[in-house]
Amino acid sequence: MRVKRYLVSAMPEAIEAIRRDLGPDAMIVSSRRVRQNSPLGWLLPKKLEVTAAVDTPLPASAGGEPSREYQKLQEELLQLKNIISTKLLGESDQGLPATVAKWKNILEQLEVNQEIIDEVLQKVASHTGLEQEIAPQAVVYELADILGFPEGGCQLSSQVATFLGPTGVGKTTTLAKVAAHMLLGEKKKVALVTTDTYRIGATEQLKTYAEILGVPVEVVMTPRELRQAVDRHRDRDAVLIDTAGRSPRNPIYRQELLSYLASAQPGETFLVLSCTTKNRDLLRIAESYQEFNVNKLIFTKLDETTSLGPILNVVRATGLPVAYLSNGQNVPDDLLVASPRELARLIVEAGQP
Repeated sequence: MRVKRYLVSAMPEAIEAIRRDLGPDAMIVSSRRVRQNSPLGWLLPKKLEVTAAVDTPLPASAGGEPSREYQKLQEELLQLKNIISTKLLGESDQGLPATVAKWKNILEQLEVNQEIIDEVLQKVASHTGLEQEIAPQAVVYELADILGFPEGGCQLSSQVATFLGPTGVGKTTTLAKVAAHMLLGEKKKVALVTTDTYRIGATEQLKTYAEILGVPVEVVMTPRELRQAVDRHRDRDAVLIDTAGRSPRNPIYRQELLSYLASAQPGETFLVLSCTTKNRDLLRIAESYQEFNVNKLIFTKLDETTSLGPILNVVRATGLPVAYLSNGQNVPDDLLVASPRELARLIVEAGQP
């Protein structure tokens, strides 16, 4: 067994070092706060001393079988893992250490699915110890790990992109924010196109945004017109296509949308979802849009709810990354480029008093 000790400022730093040095199978044996080794150490913040260990093969016995010492260590390690799992993943909260029960309640209030809660707390507790206070940073670290998409963000990177989603989620405003972000932040040339001729005022809304941004906009009625509009703007860095917000369960709309997508041939398709939608409905909507080759998610109205756990649930269920987060109506200000660490931080902070 290899044992290594670390002196760090915070648990996430230790976890990264342990995984780098000892691998993913390493376990934290103990952790404690200690004073820094300095003449003025009593004036400085305490450091976190973390001891970690990982199994390493011991010499085999004469017959080629694992030695008795190795077998004993394996049994002890398995027992330790079982103790952690049994205490943490019990059917009721009775007997859970207060620090674990606290975070279980917080994540439940945030509407995080139970299987994700169990996974996160099991990982956190295996690093910090069940009886020790669980820092929000440790929960953020594990939630970010579950989200799993690249830390640098998954913002728009194709020349042609479509924005899909149910009615009322703020697709048109979000598209305008993305256009402004590309135009002002990335200095790229953008064109806007809309197929939404159903909703009263939809085309006027997009035209207003286009006028403010100083970019061209086109309203199309058929897939053929959409193809022609995209071709006319091939000199642009990005052509952003707005679509009507209707249920994909409607067979007429479904076929119409498939025709538009086949004509536009987008490099990226964003599914725009509202955080104010019920968790169960979010999962159903995300599933119903899968046939349209959605490859990235955008969540809106973060400022209108404190239950951000469903974002995590949708990402886990679909395996899709989050590109942007919208937290207000202001164009272009209220738009965040998503990253796992930032999103995990927002979710945890929403559950803090």
